Amino acid sequence: MALQTEAECLLDTGALYGVRVMLRPAQGDPIFAGFKQGAFSLYYGDGPIYHFDREGRWQRAFIHGIHYLKGLDTTIQAIDRVREGVNMVLKRRTLFFAEASDLDASVRATALDLLDALTAGRLERVDPPSKAQPLSTDMLCNFLERIVEWDATAWFAHREKYVATYGVLPFLPPDSQNSLILQATLGHADGIVFGGGSAAPYYQRTSDEFATHTREVVKLFGQRRLQYRNIFLAGSDVLRLPSEAVATFLETIARSELCAPSGGVRDFSEPSPRLEAVHAFLDNMAPPRPSVEQWRTYRQLQLRRVVLGVESGDPTVRGLYRKTWENHDLVALVSDLKQADLAVGLMVLVDAGGAEHAERHLAATVDLINTLELGKGDIVSLLDANEFRDPEQPVPSFAPLVGLRWTEQQAALKHALLPLRSNRGVKVVPYSLEKQGL
Repeated sequence: MALQTEAECLLDTGALYGVRVMLRPAQGDPIFAGFKQGAFSLYYGDGPIYHFDREGRWQRAFIHGIHYLKGLDTTIQAIDRVREGVNMVLKRRTLFFAEASDLDASVRATALDLLDALTAGRLERVDPPSKAQPLSTDMLCNFLERIVEWDATAWFAHREKYVATYGVLPFLPPDSQNSLILQATLGHADGIVFGGGSAAPYYQRTSDEFATHTREVVKLFGQRRLQYRNIFLAGSDVLRLPSEAVATFLETIARSELCAPSGGVRDFSEPSPRLEAVHAFLDNMAPPRPSVEQWRTYRQLQLRRVVLGVESGDPTVRGLYRKTWENHDLVALVSDLKQADLAVGLMVLVDAGGAEHAERHLAATVDLINTLELGKGDIVSLLDANEFRDPEQPVPSFAPLVGLRWTEQQAALKHALLPLRSNRGVKVVPYSLEKQGL
């Protein structure tokens, strides 16, 4: 008996696709088409595979063994698995403009060809099991026409709209990778960036400007916002603003269509998207900080997770990154957050201070983290300092950890923090910026 293709399997068992159909051509692999929460997919046998948002914009594709990711900013990244020695590694690059334009045209041509085959009656329909809703030919054709609308002119206009909506995007913490970004502040107020990263000019939006920004983000995402449950409120200083300003930003989010979408947003009968959480980042723990009562107020306004940037548990090593807060500041802050029933994330640099400070950094960081009131639902992410450092800044005074020495430092740090997981349920996870945007 022949093995089923991915397309055939999804027709029978693809429960995520509540509305679906399979199409059989006279020759070649069957084609699966289906809608799931906020998205639409096409599978041609086992490949190629295409995923779209409900606006008809393609987001991901798998073609000839290579994964492609198209960002909301219209850039495309290609991700390929290649062998290096005995290991398989991911190689990632951003496509040049001509390559990206050709791929956009290819995806559009695929939709055009399928639309032509459907209207000409060259495909045999196979409906899903009785519990699933069959995707009608009319509904499928209507959506394919939506995909076809995304020609070069449409993508150019979308790029212009994106640039008008967003400033320089912040780094998204590992805890918040699948979050929709809203920017209350842009850049860095004091020019100090986590891990010694590149600083950008600072600007704080007024309450009216933030409300306008939120509406523009709703328009930019369109039905793609159905895919999101969390919002990341940027930037890194937003939680240090006056409490009235922070509360106003959170109230604006709660009143927006991101939390209460209009009835016309959805094409199909499916659960309405609901905001589950707002995340935010903070890497200056020094006073003044929000009080426990202020944290509780923010929680009532859907703030659920605060990610803290902790380069090192050693004050001297932190000073190399221009950080002046003290260890007791972090201890007090985490205690306040937990009293307010907020989840905590920690971003820790594996190799802060380089080879010269490796031992003291490791020991002090483990000691500090172990004193924090972390528990189930909290996450400690281990990051590579070499991925953050601004290449335009002077070379640091210490030699960076690289190669085997870096790997050994990461393993030692992860091992030393294992009791957090076994005794308190805290996740300790390595993370690379290579995953940013996946």
